[in-house]
Amino acid sequence: MKGLEERGFLRGRETGANPSLFGVSLVVSEIPLHEPHEAEDLFRELALVDGVTFARDILDETDRSVRVFYVSDNPAATARRTSLLRELAPSSELRGPVPYWIPSCDRALTRLDWRMLEAFRKHPEATQRDLAEEVGVSLKTTAGRLHQLLESRAMWSALSSSSEEFPLAMLSILVREGVDPVTVARDVVRVHPSWMPVAADGAGVPPSEAPRGFAGLVPAESPVALEQAVRRTLAIEGVASIRRTFALGSATFPQWFDERLVAQMKSFSGRGR
Repeated sequence: MKGLEERGFLRGRETGANPSLFGVSLVVSEIPLHEPHEAEDLFRELALVDGVTFARDILDETDRSVRVFYVSDNPAATARRTSLLRELAPSSELRGPVPYWIPSCDRALTRLDWRMLEAFRKHPEATQRDLAEEVGVSLKTTAGRLHQLLESRAMWSALSSSSEEFPLAMLSILVREGVDPVTVARDVVRVHPSWMPVAADGAGVPPSEAPRGFAGLVPAESPVALEQAVRRTLAIEGVASIRRTFALGSATFPQWFDERLVAQMKSFSGRGR
């Protein structure tokens, strides 16, 4: 995140809580698109579907679709939300649902932790000093708690939708069998000084099942520049294939998480930190 900010590719961030804190799992479905206006229409309609938390309009080498992320606490809830999404799909076609693996939080949160999460979610750009004043604790305590929340994966940070106005492409690189992905990644960085790695745990599959590869963002100001970058990457020893993906826009739907955070704070009413 810091690297993206320093390079000017990040115009803000959105902060939330790990879904596992609420005893739910994350599921993803894809809705194929056929007309340019369908994405904007779909974003408006998705705001009305309970449990939908995020959606991204993506274009890859085969087609365009909106990838929808939603929470679920049991198979029946998944079936209900899947049915609603299919009704919203322009052609009634829906891919998935597919479980989206997320790393769990290994920390039992206190009342102060929840207050920190709630404050940071409301003001993701706030300084630690601002958060300390809002929550009513010292700056030292705030810094320590925020570090613990990040280390335990209780707090999530993501790019804001405005960041996708930049011309970026994600290159997913598959490494040949028997080749060390770390070695290939070092060569990729040498070939692309502007390479911005994508977190390995953002793929939605357990690390033990992850493919032999890695991904990163590269500037894509023009098709010619991107193709040249792809050719240089394919020439690196050990690279088997590359998949290009473009994010055309996204939308965040915070209502589900906001309601759970309020309920969690109420559960601590009258109790200590």
